[in-house]
Amino acid sequence: MKNIFTIVLCVFISLQLTAQVNYTANDPQGSPAYTNFYLFGSNMGYYGTSWDDGTIADIAAGNPAKGVKGAGVKSVRPSLYEDFLQTWGYNIRVNQFNHYASLGMQDMTVFLGTPVSAAHKDNNTYGGCSTPSLLFANMYEPIWDNGENGTPVNDNNYFALYVYKTVSTYKNQTKFWEIINEPDQDGGVNGWKAAGTAGNWFENTPTPCELLNMRAPVYHYIRLLRIAYEVIKTVDPTAYVAPGGLGYSSFLDVLLRNTDNPTDGSVTAAYPNKGGAYFDCLSFHSYPIYDLSYWDGVTGTVKYRRHSDACADSYIGAKKKFEDVLTKYGYNGGTYPKKTFICTESNIPGNITGTYFGGIEVQRNYIIKAMVESQMNGISQMYVYGIANNGDYATATNGYDVMGLYQKLAGIGPLTNGGVYNQQYTDEGIAYKSTSDIMYGYKYDAAKTASLNLPSSVNGGAFKNGSGKYLFVLWARTTVDLSEVANATYSFPSGVVGATVSRKEWNYTATNNESAVASLNVPLTSAPSFFTDLTALPLIPGDTNNAVQPENFFGWSVYPNPARNNFTISVNLKQRQEVAADMYSVTGALIQTVIQPAYYATGDHTFNITVPSRLAAGSYFVRLRVNGKPYLKQMVIVK
Repeated sequence: MKNIFTIVLCVFISLQLTAQVNYTANDPQGSPAYTNFYLFGSNMGYYGTSWDDGTIADIAAGNPAKGVKGAGVKSVRPSLYEDFLQTWGYNIRVNQFNHYASLGMQDMTVFLGTPVSAAHKDNNTYGGCSTPSLLFANMYEPIWDNGENGTPVNDNNYFALYVYKTVSTYKNQTKFWEIINEPDQDGGVNGWKAAGTAGNWFENTPTPCELLNMRAPVYHYIRLLRIAYEVIKTVDPTAYVAPGGLGYSSFLDVLLRNTDNPTDGSVTAAYPNKGGAYFDCLSFHSYPIYDLSYWDGVTGTVKYRRHSDACADSYIGAKKKFEDVLTKYGYNGGTYPKKTFICTESNIPGNITGTYFGGIEVQRNYIIKAMVESQMNGISQMYVYGIANNGDYATATNGYDVMGLYQKLAGIGPLTNGGVYNQQYTDEGIAYKSTSDIMYGYKYDAAKTASLNLPSSVNGGAFKNGSGKYLFVLWARTTVDLSEVANATYSFPSGVVGATVSRKEWNYTATNNESAVASLNVPLTSAPSFFTDLTALPLIPGDTNNAVQPENFFGWSVYPNPARNNFTISVNLKQRQEVAADMYSVTGALIQTVIQPAYYATGDHTFNITVPSRLAAGSYFVRLRVNGKPYLKQMVIVK
């Protein structure tokens, strides 16, 4: 009897530990603020048989063990479709996800897809569509049961079971879960329309036939969100649930004014909450190439604003449109908690394709500005589209084929080339890595930015790291259609920095050039520059010279950053020099000498460093000494 009681008690405790959550995203505990550093993210893609997800991750984040520097990517956005997991087993991607984590990537976004098998599909047609629904069958069966099938969810609710098994398996590496990619895709018919125009979604409900990725009533999509929110928050209360990359703020309005009631979206006892209760993160997509024209009422013609600042303004403008809708329905921190924002696809082409604007220089400038302005405007992550080009700049006719951080990868990967990595950065990739290497670990400081008193011709902001060091990113705003030519002169106000600042450019990761310049009358161009105060760096106890010298006779980098178990210090010497390196805490305490002092010849030198196991996750400094002079870089250890 005692053994039976013990078994029953254990089963009861197990079920209690996975009991259905008793809150929604309308409650404070159901919509927590995201507090991690801004993460530089990327979509992945398929580039032929010479690459797999593991080797693509290597060139995204960097892999010291293979001598791969990477592109500065801190998070990726893979997909996990039900049919794939059903066919190959839910553990099929565990090793790959562990590999991502070993490279220092964290808080990944995964999007969950629609079913493929007829057994799990809702094969009904809705709203007169000739195409059956693309969503799951049995969504309106109960989400939970009493554990009769070994899971706390009702196994006959196919979507609930898919979410439960997937999140249970991959929760350690995943922070954001998107529910279907681009559920509001309508082929550009009505979603873009403003209120007051025929067919707009602010005042009308999209028909199933309009929703090309669902072919189902929008109430069914809200049902998906409800199932996902309850199951995901039960399995991992720290995770975030998001609609999968919205393109239209009007669709968000639809979600916030309807419930999952399959009849008409109205509130009833069975369907008590509208869609905003079932997601705590708003994921959106932004491709500014679709938003660079305007009607000039004076001339009666269409005009264009095709330059990098217009593209960045469009990107932030898209976020603000979603924010306006959230505010309209009380999701502004007043009635309900604020939603976290991420952007899971954005870029512009590296060339002009058809009627769509692009170019290597404007793409390079845009990607930096978008990442900087993401942090300035409350976007926690942005995932660039994508890792590599699928075409050549000279011949590509599809702009999406020339949006990569690397040149074409097809056929040159390590899987068919004896393990040799032959990838080549694009200018965008160099700019992306430079921005990530310089900015990671800093957070936007609105008050410090205000103290810069930036004129209208200059844009940028101030960012602060855990040791109190400031980083300033500044550029001259572009204003002329089809031109990246912009110039401005800026002087840092008295008291913000000292007389001299360190300056790094967009291609720092390639050149390793850093210059010391006066903080007054600083010339700026359309390409963002990065500045730090040479007189305000953290002090290392015992140093007689704490000022970091400009790196004009050598270059160095630390990667991956963040690191987990190991990292690499890479040094390029322009002449024979004595080199040593130490790790310090942010308070200046010496942790360990990681490179013993020794002389090294002109050229490249790589040092593989093991992270001391005793170190907790957090921020640290690597101090390189070249001929006794100190050079600091902040790095982050993750566990």
